[in-house]
Amino acid sequence: MTAAATHLVLLPAYNPGPRLVAVVTEVLRHWQPVLVVIDGSTDGSERPVLDLARDQPALTVLVLSRNAGKGAAVLAGAELARSRGFSHGLVMDADGQHPAASIGEFMAASMRSPRALVLGRPIFPPNIPAERLHGRKLSTGLVRLEVLGHRIADPLFGFRVYPLGPLLAVLGSRRGGRRYDFDTEAAVRLAWAGVPLRTIAAPVRYFSRAEGGVSHFHYLRDNATLVWLHVRLLTELLFWRWPALLRHRRPGLVAAVLLLLLAVGGTRGGGDETDPLVAPSHRLGPAAPGWRDLVGAFAHNTDVAATFTERRYFPFKSAPVELAGVVRVSPTHGLSLHYAAPANLTVILDAEGMLRRSAAGERSPPADPRAAGATAALRHIVRLDLAALEPDFELYGEREGATWSLALVPRSESLRRSVGRITVSGAAATIRRVEIRRTPQQSVEILIDPPEPPAVFTREELRRYFR
Repeated sequence: MTAAATHLVLLPAYNPGPRLVAVVTEVLRHWQPVLVVIDGSTDGSERPVLDLARDQPALTVLVLSRNAGKGAAVLAGAELARSRGFSHGLVMDADGQHPAASIGEFMAASMRSPRALVLGRPIFPPNIPAERLHGRKLSTGLVRLEVLGHRIADPLFGFRVYPLGPLLAVLGSRRGGRRYDFDTEAAVRLAWAGVPLRTIAAPVRYFSRAEGGVSHFHYLRDNATLVWLHVRLLTELLFWRWPALLRHRRPGLVAAVLLLLLAVGGTRGGGDETDPLVAPSHRLGPAAPGWRDLVGAFAHNTDVAATFTERRYFPFKSAPVELAGVVRVSPTHGLSLHYAAPANLTVILDAEGMLRRSAAGERSPPADPRAAGATAALRHIVRLDLAALEPDFELYGEREGATWSLALVPRSESLRRSVGRITVSGAAATIRRVEIRRTPQQSVEILIDPPEPPAVFTREELRRYFR
């Protein structure tokens, strides 16, 4: 038996019959603590479990007054577990179908990757009903479409370890996902939210009625619930979720592009629109004689910080998504973007690459050549290093006194796809606005306020906002 202070087993139970106490006893032999949620049962199966809990400190029983569905029971248990300091819960059926012997393996995987949702991939026995097997194939196909990939092997298999905070965040305030749609909706929405997914194979047992097997699946009602769930998820994917999903699927590329978006401003526009700045008369060479004083002034910039507003434009939204924060640039340590609203997040860009720092921990996106090109461009932009930008971009610019504008047109197709056209404008040796325009309807604009008076960052600022 293994005991843990962060991970517990959560068993929702509704009229599971006499097998319940045997299942709970078996689970306690493999893992402690255990939380059983009695979802308004009327068959008396909770009584021996309540008796067991009086003698077993590692067992807690939460009794709900009425039946609300599996999802509602799991979420009620998750709320109670979180209030007692637990961060993760392994959810399994109370009828003995799920393998208690696999609990330790799943918990260990969760502890190695605490941000992840650890999913089970069922190994079916020969006696699995054919209609269930074929029904699962349809659900699996729809979910693969909804998450744009094969990351969820079986959306209906409920043996899995949830990070409780993200689970409550994506489903706690919703009306759906309270009955048999819970397992599918929870997996899809956590994938949409960027929660990493891990999959482990696990055997499944099916019990006949003579063996005490119980099923509360209502063929017409629950299949209709699942159909309505997939209609909702596919509609949401098409009209809202797909850009965020692509971002999570390719975090290195998009985080770099967003950095470009977020580090220096921009306007709404399109990559194929006519831009009067992009004209032969404004073409700049790597030396750019008329820009030497400006390039030199940027080279002598010291530590600087400024507040910024970031606006993200999408083709399916009439108004931009707006964020705000503080950008810090250090000639020695690189670039740091600290988002204060709507989420607390710091993105660091330096010679080592990119690092995302949040309350959940630090994460470096996986290597991606296109992302590397985008992040390198951003580093060169904040230094106004035209010579470093010129191999990857055609440069166009104009100046009028201290004010200036610069347009960067990617030379390669990969940069055009991953970054798009970049426009930068500023006053003297400060950047005030950057736009990254991928299409006429999809762009990111960052507006930077006048910088604070130059000052060397303190040791605490360097620790908190850089690496």
